[in-house]
Amino acid sequence: MTTEEYAGIAEAGCSGVSLYQETYDPIRYEQLHRWGPKRDYAARLAAPERFFTAGMRTGGIAALLGVADPLYDALALFRHAVHLRRTFWQSGISISFPRVCSQLGDFVPTAQVTEAFLAQIVFAFRICLPDVPLVLSTRERAPFRDGMAGIGINKMSIASRTTVGGYGEARDPSDGQFEVNDGRDVSAFCEMLRRRKLEPVFKNWDAVYR
Repeated sequence: MTTEEYAGIAEAGCSGVSLYQETYDPIRYEQLHRWGPKRDYAARLAAPERFFTAGMRTGGIAALLGVADPLYDALALFRHAVHLRRTFWQSGISISFPRVCSQLGDFVPTAQVTEAFLAQIVFAFRICLPDVPLVLSTRERAPFRDGMAGIGINKMSIASRTTVGGYGEARDPSDGQFEVNDGRDVSAFCEMLRRRKLEPVFKNWDAVYR
């Protein structure tokens, strides 16, 4: 979207956007994005700047680890986050760590990202960016998410749907873009957090402050 388009949805009440670069390797990016507006690497990379300029209060960024060299992408993601924090210091940023997992089609990842390596990446970000929300999605197994809760990760999704429009109507979960590996409901997930002496917080009130 253009800055003007982002401004329009911000004015309508949208307070945040999550937009993942997928890979910061321009060669690999071009190989995987073969047509359409999304093929423009530079425009994709500049999208967070556009939505922050348009007035979004929060923004989420990520690299899809395994699409290209995961270490390169992690370092580029870190530099991107630092740049956005310095430039748009009045806005909030969060960082996610999705890995390529089972999906429709026959795509083969460039590199396998193990849980141990993913944990190392998360811990490195937590040390270098101690006040930034770090996100772990339901792509990951429940035991791994449980172990990362409150250590490196402080923000998680639950009861996720990966079908297009999946939150608006009932659809077959098998039609999703990828497999959800943590299928717990909200109550079970919150009970896990409480057992670990962590307090579940559901927060969406930032937008009322101007």
